[in-house]
Amino acid sequence: MKTRLPTRLDRYPAKMVSHLADRLVSRYAINAKSILDPFCGSGAVLVAGMASGISATGIDVNPVAALLSQVKLSGFTLENATVLAEKLVRAARNVKKPFPVQWDGGEYWFTPITLEKYERLRAAGIKLGLDETNDGRAVLLAFALSVRLCSRADQRSPKPFISKQAITKRKGMHFDPYRVIPMLLSELGEAYGRKACQNMFRFLLADVTTDVSIPLVLGKHSHVITSPPYINAQDYFRNFKLELYLLEGLLPFRVGELKECFVGTERGDLLGGISAAQIARQRELVPQIRLLARKSPRSEAIVHRYLHDMGNAFDIIKRCLKLKGTFVLVCGDNLIAGVRIRTWRILSDMLVERDFKLFDSFTDPIGDRMLAPKRCGHKGLIKEEVVLAFRSN
Repeated sequence: MKTRLPTRLDRYPAKMVSHLADRLVSRYAINAKSILDPFCGSGAVLVAGMASGISATGIDVNPVAALLSQVKLSGFTLENATVLAEKLVRAARNVKKPFPVQWDGGEYWFTPITLEKYERLRAAGIKLGLDETNDGRAVLLAFALSVRLCSRADQRSPKPFISKQAITKRKGMHFDPYRVIPMLLSELGEAYGRKACQNMFRFLLADVTTDVSIPLVLGKHSHVITSPPYINAQDYFRNFKLELYLLEGLLPFRVGELKECFVGTERGDLLGGISAAQIARQRELVPQIRLLARKSPRSEAIVHRYLHDMGNAFDIIKRCLKLKGTFVLVCGDNLIAGVRIRTWRILSDMLVERDFKLFDSFTDPIGDRMLAPKRCGHKGLIKEEVVLAFRSN
């Protein structure tokens, strides 16, 4: 039985658990030529595919997902990475001009000394080009994982917040990233440190809802296995904002361009670019939208944006799938403003509209996966997920 990694090494909300990913691969893709996960998150499906000797490709818009997946799948040499981490810390101590974090909330989350050390590490990391090698990406992942441990945030929640307990337990303490990063790297080495699997893994940092070049870049795959984000259930930007602000400049992304990119978001102009005809069609597809409109117009807009984004994603994903290829979708229900939305059924209907044919399905209770069946006040409450297997026509 696989040992579950501690949260500090795999802090990714709503991730697919390894046993379900293994089950999906063994049930639907044992003879697959290649597997694509267009919402790969922390890479569970990719790990399961490669464990079965299947080449795997992941897509995600989240740079933290990129680091997790790349380190898990490509591996690294702990000895070399350790030397690189020591070089990073030495260089940071000698930095004359720190690389400032571009936000106003830094000193809310970190003590001034901790924040200064992170800005020194950022400057040193730029010079070392950590994103260019497997060992360097392992150091970057340790850097990213250290952020929550060295912050004033409550350590129990996937979303960073400063609770009364955190204020009591962490007040006046200094958290030193110079010491925490090597500690985390050592733990990552035990989990992922190995030689890379050659020519079996690929990751693309991209937005599968808008980037129409993805099929040209990645080509055709025999299988797609994925669990897309839910409607407004996880605020991925808020979950990772500390890591993202500190990684900006070390990885090729801009925080300002990511804030409104996560599927299921409640940020920005939610109805921008959605035609009146499409809104009318979505109201037909989801009758509960009319009830949402009376209770919460903003929640109605969130659902419209989600369906628009997922429709775009399905169109792009279909172009990445071979004829008669297999598309396995994992999803459940949502609770939006007190209205139950059967998200899995809606997404299934959208795939059928795109000429996919359902050939198998089963349910996977949340309680069977060692996860809490509910969280007080959670806006995307689910008790089980539905696995739907389609063939493309």
